Amino acid sequence: MADPNLDSSDVSLTPSPPGWRRPALLISSLSLLALGVVLNGPRLAAEYQGFAAKRAEATAEVEPPPELEPADHLVMVGHVSVHKGEEGKMGAPKSKSSSGLYAMKGPQNVVPQMARNFDPDAAADSAGILGVMESGAGHFLVSPHGGAFAVGDDAEDVWGGLTGTEVGEAYGVGGLGLVGTGGGGGGGGPGYHERDAASERYAALPTNVFVLTANEAKSTFSIDVDTASYANTRRYLLDSAQLPPPAAVRTEELINYFDYDYPMPSGDGAPFSVTTEVGPSPWSPTHRLIHVGIQGHVPAVEQVPARNLVFLIDVSGSMQDDDKLPLIKHGLASLTETLGPDDRVSIVVYAGAAGAVLPPTSGADNTTILAALDRLTSGGGTNGAEGIELAYQLAEQTFIAGGINRVILASDGDFNVGLSDHDELVRLVERKRESGVFLSVLGVGTGNFNDHMMEQIADKGNGNYAYIDGMAEARKVLVDESAALLHTIAKDVKIQVEFDPEQIAEHRLVGYENRVLAHRDFDDDSKDAGEIGAGHTVTAIYEVVPTPDHDSGPLMTLNLRYKQPDEDHSRKLTTQVSDAGLGMAQTSTDYRFSAAVAAFAEALRGTPSEASYVDILRLAQGSLGADAHCYRHQFLDMVWQAGVLAGEQLDKPDSSCEPQPEPTRYGPTTIVHELEPTDTSEAAWMSFTLEVLRLLPPLLALPLFVMALRRPRRRRE
Repeated sequence: MADPNLDSSDVSLTPSPPGWRRPALLISSLSLLALGVVLNGPRLAAEYQGFAAKRAEATAEVEPPPELEPADHLVMVGHVSVHKGEEGKMGAPKSKSSSGLYAMKGPQNVVPQMARNFDPDAAADSAGILGVMESGAGHFLVSPHGGAFAVGDDAEDVWGGLTGTEVGEAYGVGGLGLVGTGGGGGGGGPGYHERDAASERYAALPTNVFVLTANEAKSTFSIDVDTASYANTRRYLLDSAQLPPPAAVRTEELINYFDYDYPMPSGDGAPFSVTTEVGPSPWSPTHRLIHVGIQGHVPAVEQVPARNLVFLIDVSGSMQDDDKLPLIKHGLASLTETLGPDDRVSIVVYAGAAGAVLPPTSGADNTTILAALDRLTSGGGTNGAEGIELAYQLAEQTFIAGGINRVILASDGDFNVGLSDHDELVRLVERKRESGVFLSVLGVGTGNFNDHMMEQIADKGNGNYAYIDGMAEARKVLVDESAALLHTIAKDVKIQVEFDPEQIAEHRLVGYENRVLAHRDFDDDSKDAGEIGAGHTVTAIYEVVPTPDHDSGPLMTLNLRYKQPDEDHSRKLTTQVSDAGLGMAQTSTDYRFSAAVAAFAEALRGTPSEASYVDILRLAQGSLGADAHCYRHQFLDMVWQAGVLAGEQLDKPDSSCEPQPEPTRYGPTTIVHELEPTDTSEAAWMSFTLEVLRLLPPLLALPLFVMALRRPRRRRE
């Protein structure tokens, strides 16, 4: 109860703070905020730039080739000529299954057949897409809708069946049908919807630019072992006599297509060796190139783990061309011949729907695997997402602990049914890689080829990406380099270099535009990066501008992080790189050849350069080395063709080549580094402490700001 003797006049306000207190608090809070901006600004700017770069990433459309006049007996589908004929019709309503689905259109030029009184085994042999897995019984993998019969034998069994029994039904449903019957007979024209065959899709990425070392001394990126861009560029130049679109050329993939003479790792430390060499730039004589080479360990045959492989094959209508499904069948058949009794192979196909056509089979059962591949034919839409989910499901069910568990996707990337949204499909693959099953991608075909999609899902699937443009490339990727394709020896491999501002005025990374990482991601084990396969060689090149008063001291510190395939914590390796002042003639053959390939790729991308195609060709001709498979000689033809198409006058090079013995491992001008493992525990605590210190100024500024602005309190005296 209030004191009745207390007069209201005794109630007074707390004296206002001295006049200096409020300005002092405001100045202190603003100073702390400013300090917070200074400490966190570069990180926020880098984050914004990365976000802006992703937003700006566009898909470049390729100009269609000139249209050809078809012959009288042909019609044009896109820019492909096909035989005339009526398009197949939908089945009659009475042919639908209990799910309400109808038989789909058949492909062109087939002989209509009645589906009654069929032989299931014969039907499966001729159909081959969702062929019988067990005669007279279904298998849950054949249909996502449950245990439908693998070969339909009644009017209700259309979805799971390859052969229907009612007029209007076809072998298969959802675009997998091969032969229609009656009113739904096989079409005499294209059995799949017409696509825009002139639309090849590539991600348009800006070329890396020079960075002032005084402003930013670090450079961080993920390694990349893909080679698809090189084979695709070769297809443009040598098969189509066209310059590739700049967005189709990824410089690092052209460089990494070739093997280099790097030393093998010693075997008592990291699963790879690191080699560096510094020399002049062929396109900017006053600049220097820092060449970083990584050589993956090659295990002995008896050390190769058992392989659990799922071939995920696109059999949609867009895959019917000779440079698509037939090429994939040939390549995978060659890979199958290298497998043994401890290996397992499964085959999943997808078109309008997905199904397993070969259950897990011993690698020694070559006849069964080859027969399943031989039966594959194309037709229908492309539900790639459903196929990917089914392939991962099968790989997880047959998972080999400590083995190689991998899905090999073969497609032109033309996803048009199901999850056709790019980001949604990428997220699906990101989720699935957590199972320990990795994804490798084989791209094929022209016209509707979706390079952007294929490259992204291989990256997010912890795998690699190759483009198959012919039988020779199929053998290179799937036989000669199968260990590199399938056997991962190090994952999430990141490189971070720190340049000395006293030595290097400016620097830029040549290529790897879509592999650049934020600097803080280097120490973040949750951030995904590239993988190295057994025997892989990886090359990265920095172009640098030396300072006027540079000396022979170290140019940069090279830091490398990696994880063992079955580990979640990374290991860090460190070394320093110096410049011995070599001239071009003193550098190694591999240095000169990789520089020629880099100059060629940058020229195709339109990067300003002082080197002409004549200069590039001359440099490559003088650095062929021991070309065991003649790939470097073929590169000469590509440079010549590009120069001619660009309007330069070049003499045609002599690219004749005989296979040569394997080269010695490395030359005298390269520096093989003994990488020093780094204790990361202290660095982790230091990083945590720095993060706390960065956050303290803005956190302390808030209460000071509130204290300065709050109203005086009333109190009784």
